[in-house]
Formats: sequence, C-alpha cells, structure tokens
Amino acid sequence: MLKNYIKIAFRNLKKDKQFTLLNVVGLSAGIACTLLIYLWVHDELSYDKFFANDSRIYQVMEHRKNSGSQALTDESSGLVSDLLKAQNPEVEYAAAVAPPDWFQKSTLTVGDKSIRASGQYAGKDYFKIFSFKMIAGDRNKVLDVKTSIVISEDLAKRLFITTENAVGKGIKVQQDKICFVSGVYEMPVHSSQQFDFVQSFDYLAEDVPGQGWVKSWGGGGPHNFIMLKEGTDLDAFNKRIASSVTKNTNDTNRTLFAMRFSENYLQNTFNHGSRVGGREVYVKLFSLVAVFIVIIACINFMNLSTAKASGRMKEVGIKKVIGAERSQLIIQFLTESTLLATFTTLLAVGIAWLLLPQFNQLTGKDINLNLDASLILTLVGIAIFTGIVSGSYPAFYLSKFKPLAILKGKFNSSFSDLIARKGLVIFQFTISVVLIVAVLVVYKQINFIQSITPGYNKENVVKFDSDGKILGKEDAFDIRLKEIPGVVNASFSTHNMVGRNFGTAAVAWDGNSQQNTYFEGFFAGYNFVETMGMQMADGRPFSRNFGADTSKVLLNETAVKAMNLKAPVGKNIKIFGGNFQVIGVVKDFHFESLHETVKPAFMLLLTQGNGGYRMMIRIKGDHQKETIAQIQKLYEAYNPGFPFTYSFLDEAYQKQYETEVRVSLLSEYFSILAIIISCLGLFGLVAFTAQKRQKEIGIRKVVGASVNSITFMLTKDFLKLVCVAVLIAFPLSWYLMNQWLHGFAYRINIGPLVFLIAIGSVILITILTVSFQAIKAALVNPVKSLRSE
Repeated sequence: MLKNYIKIAFRNLKKDKQFTLLNVVGLSAGIACTLLIYLWVHDELSYDKFFANDSRIYQVMEHRKNSGSQALTDESSGLVSDLLKAQNPEVEYAAAVAPPDWFQKSTLTVGDKSIRASGQYAGKDYFKIFSFKMIAGDRNKVLDVKTSIVISEDLAKRLFITTENAVGKGIKVQQDKICFVSGVYEMPVHSSQQFDFVQSFDYLAEDVPGQGWVKSWGGGGPHNFIMLKEGTDLDAFNKRIASSVTKNTNDTNRTLFAMRFSENYLQNTFNHGSRVGGREVYVKLFSLVAVFIVIIACINFMNLSTAKASGRMKEVGIKKVIGAERSQLIIQFLTESTLLATFTTLLAVGIAWLLLPQFNQLTGKDINLNLDASLILTLVGIAIFTGIVSGSYPAFYLSKFKPLAILKGKFNSSFSDLIARKGLVIFQFTISVVLIVAVLVVYKQINFIQSITPGYNKENVVKFDSDGKILGKEDAFDIRLKEIPGVVNASFSTHNMVGRNFGTAAVAWDGNSQQNTYFEGFFAGYNFVETMGMQMADGRPFSRNFGADTSKVLLNETAVKAMNLKAPVGKNIKIFGGNFQVIGVVKDFHFESLHETVKPAFMLLLTQGNGGYRMMIRIKGDHQKETIAQIQKLYEAYNPGFPFTYSFLDEAYQKQYETEVRVSLLSEYFSILAIIISCLGLFGLVAFTAQKRQKEIGIRKVVGASVNSITFMLTKDFLKLVCVAVLIAFPLSWYLMNQWLHGFAYRINIGPLVFLIAIGSVILITILTVSFQAIKAALVNPVKSLRSE
C-alpha cells in the first residue's frame, strides 16, 4: 500500500512541474537556511559545555551599587576564591584568575627561538576546576610551584616541535626569568577562555612588581571560579556568601553571588545590574528566524496545493466513489508532501554544504557539516515536520468534499477556505516585513555606533607592547619615537582603551568616605591625553612644564558628577589611601563599547619603569608602511630577541561590534531569503488565480477591458493582503527592535523613515511579483480562453 502511495505521489509531482518546481525551490532554500542556522546555534550552545563537571562550575559575580545605580560585573577581589573555599564546606575547589586580556603578549624564548603568546595567571585549583585534557603533567600539581608554567599543545609544538618530554624544560619569559614547564594541555575551540599558557596567581601577586593589589580587598579586577560539591543548594549558598566582601571591608555596596560558568558565554551583556542577554538574544532570534523561514516555505506548499485544488477534485471524487476512505486520502496527500520534503531536505544539505565556506567566513567560525547521529536525526525531524506541516492543510482540505458534489462540478471554495489561504499569505508577509524592519534598524544602529565619536581620535594610532629593555626607558624611547618622520605624538599606558582593564572603589573625597563609587583606573605617561586626541573640559593634562605630576590626578566628567565636586581643579582626593590633587577634567570618552554608559574614571601619571604595558603612537595618515618600518627598526634596536607585533587602535575599537556587524549581515541575507520564498508562493498563487479566472478575463477583454485594468484587477487583492500584513508587522517589529536597542546605552530612535522604507520595499516587490503573471494573463488572446464556450 505504501509503495502505491509513493508511486502516485511521484506521478502527481512529476505531472505538475510548475507546482513542484516552486515548492522545491522554496522548501530547499528554506531548509538549507534552517540547517545553516542550526549548525551556528549548535556551535554557540557548545561553548564551555565540554568540562566534566560543567554543572558544578560557577563564576563568582558581584552586584555593585555605584552612585545610586546598580552594576553587575564578573570581577572581584583576588582574595574571594580562597575565602569562599576556607569558609564554605560546599566549595570543593576555588581559583582566582587574572585573564589574558589584562596583559600584553609575552615573549617566550627557547634557545634562539622567540615567539609571542598570550597567558593568564591562575590559582592552584584551576585545572582541577576546568578539566582541560592534560597531555602531560599532573593537573593536581601543575600550579603548585610559583615558577612553573603550563603550556598549550599548540605552544609546545611551536617551541619544542613536539609535546613529548616538554615537562621540565625551561622557557625564558620576557627575556628575563626562566619558568619550567609543569604540564601541557589541549585547548578546545569551544572554550570561551583562550590562552597559550598559565602561570601561578601567587607568582603574579607576590613576585611581579606593582601587581600586589590583586590580593587586596580594594582591587576589583580578578575573576574567581569555584566548583561546588554535588547536591549544593545554590540559593542557600548565594545567600550565605552575599555579604562576604562587606564583612572584610565594611563596603556595603558589593554583593557576591555565584552563577553557572557555562551560561556566561551566551549571557555576556550586563545593563543596570542585570543580565540582558548578549549572544543568547541572537541564538534565540536566529532560532526563531529559522522556524519562520521553514513555516513560510510550508505555507507556499499549503497555498499552492489548495489554490490548485479544483484540478484534483475529480481524482478525489473518483477515489471516494470506488471506496477510498478519507483517512486513506489524507495519507496519500501527506505522503506526497513528505516525499517532496524529503527530496528538498536532501537537496538542502547539498546547498548548505556548498554555502558553508562562505557562511563560516561571514560568522567567523569553523563549522563542519558532519553527518553524525545528532545531525541525521535533526534532518529527519526537519523533513517530517516540513512534510506534515506543509501537507496537513491540503490533505484535510481536499479529502473533506463529498464525491457527488465533486463529480457534478458543484465544488466551490468556502469562505473559511478563502480566509485561511489569505491568512497564510498575510502571515508570510508579516514575517517578511518584520525582518525588513529589523535589518533597517540593525543597519542604522551599527552605523550610529561606528560613526559616534568615542571622545578621542582612534584613527592612525599604532599600539604595541612596551616590554623588555623599553621598560624603565620609556621616556628615552618616547623621545626617539618622535624623531621619526611620520610620528605625530607618542605616549604609554596600562590601558588598551577597549574594555575594562582595572578598577577600584578605593577612592575617597570630601563628603564621601564610604567608597561606594567604582572607578576605572588609567595609568598613563606624559602626552597621553594629547596623543589620544582627548579634550580637556577644565584644567590641564600631565605636563613636564609644571614639575613632577606624580601626585596629581585627572578625572573624567562622569567622575566629577559622581563625586558631586564643584570647581574640582585644585581639590584633593584619596586613591588607595594616597593624596592626589586634581589638575584637570577630561571630557568623557568611551573605554567600553556603546552597550555601556561612560563610567567614572581617574588617570594617574605612569612614570617610567612602573609598567607602561602599551605604547600608543599617533602617526600621519600617509606613508604609514614606511613609518611603521622605522618604528620597528627602533624597537628591535632596543629589544633584540623580542618580536615586533603591532595593531591599530581603530581595528580593536571596531572589533567590539563584530557580533553586531555579523548579525546585521546575517539578518540581511535571511530577510532577503524570506522575501524571495514569500514571493515564490505569491507568484504561484497569481498564476493559479489567473488560470482559474481565464474565462472571466477573456470576457472582460471581449467587452473592451484594457490590459491595465485586468492587471489591476488581479493585483489589488494581493496588495490588500500585503497592506494588512504591514499593519500587523509594524507594531510587532517596533516592539521587538526597541527591546533589542535597550541592550545599548547609546541608541537610535527608530523613527517613521524605517517603516516608510519597509512598506515601500514590500509593496514594490509585491507589485513586481504579481504584475508579471497578471500582465501575462491579461495579454492572452480571449479566443483561446473562450474557445470551449
């Protein structure tokens, strides 16, 4: 019986080639798009889920009250992890981490080979918490010795050619101290923590000059991770640790809580003390887009099947007369739709495979189309879902008619059938219009954040690490740099100008000794303000013309407002207990992405020899290659054995919005695809409508109707449906895009222009799609239409 169903289904699909072609194109494009989105979503959901004890690994977070507002951060004191382990029996392991983005890349040397690598500092329990595969070494002991270094498999191969016998070998770090390899680990692609090596957190706090603050309660930079024992009540645990900082510092503005670590990758955006999604928003968004695109393709099948129902009525009538039951007819039609869905799913896999390299380039990933059990089940599920959804309405619709009425030719579409078909078209175009509005809003927002002035001039600024023999000779190096033709200005800083680098609440001023405001800290050399193109709102920047400025401080405008200082220049404030005089106020500048508001910040003078991690050099826009070559020559003269690597500040700034830019491009492609699929369905509907009304069209032409009037007659009904879709889509898209924009502290107003462009686009597309078939029908010779009358 099943074989017979398949044979009849295949004949019907082959018989009506236009119907089959429209559905194959629409369904295969929709399923291919859905498959690509599934691969991307699966890749995103895979991050940090590979750890053996994923469900027990938590990151310690902080709620901070900051001048009347709430902030949420993944930073805290480096003392927190050891404290929680000592005071809470539920904590099995705990480790503080100073992440790699704090530091310049280190120069690692073995023999005559020197390479740059990024590293972090971590507590002794780090590899007990995070079960990275250890290729060599004992994970329980690799960080016990302060001079040990744990390296990645890739780094081991770059330094030693092989991972064999790497343990125990010495590596010179920064051409200075020798550390000994205690372990080699494998770094998975799906780890949100990416680093080349790990050193002891104790070594950072106790042996690296100027870094003792990481183990102070006033410092709030390190990340803290814990592994809880099985069966721990998280709510009860969070209530108990909430006041841990307060008990040790009397600071009532900082509240601790633990959050599952593997959730951080997706929920990576904070706003006003709450998580506002981040990547999770895009995962949900594109999952919905995938479902809607498949549904739009299924609607095409439904509409085209019901529109051409009159052509299959005699088939249904004869089958019922000779004894076919309705259930058998339903199975027949569902078999037809499932057969088509299966074929289009296989075709879609081929399309997705061909498009995958371009998709990887677009998303910045390295996704492979591996037909494993999970993917095969997903594809089978998509085929069955598409087949049943697309075939269900035609199956139940066509099988319900009485055979006598069908064979007498008294078949007419009911009002409810007409409404259902129109409703499906409206649904299609509602989704399409929402996607058009979304693309326009995302595009405008991306342009806005890329064009807004960050408060400094990010163009033509070269930055590189000031390490090796430059440390302690920054002033002399700075002077030599400025002698190079093409160098406009130069300075050095511990801050990379992109993201949070260092912060503290250990700031006090007249009228406030509670330390309830969290400040971002900048340590910079002379000429930093001038080099970065910052503007002074009041006072002056650091200058050698006024003697030593080591006891002076600059504030930004937000800091002045938070401190409620009137005429701040000349006032004294305390930072880390030391007295500093305010000599200037810098106009607010953005050191985080525009998802965040500008935070209070102070700037202290960084004297040479105290850790100027990054050189910032402004160069002229022309002859950049020659200028950089001269800078490299000078760098290598100071630092033989240190590889010269540099980057441009504007590239790092733009990278903050990499996700949004990619989302914008993906949205464009998906919205275009949704519109094309919708138009394919509309194209088919117009063709069948024209075919059904061909005699009416012939009579109208005989009595004098023009081609234009007939075209308008066939077009207006579809335009009405599109206008209804627009009326539904506009408030829906306005609400959804406003929710998305709330993730940005600085955002556009959507405005009416977006909606005018959207309605103009969709009406134009509809007219072009419908008019082609309508004009074709109107130009048919009426003699052919009326020949049988």
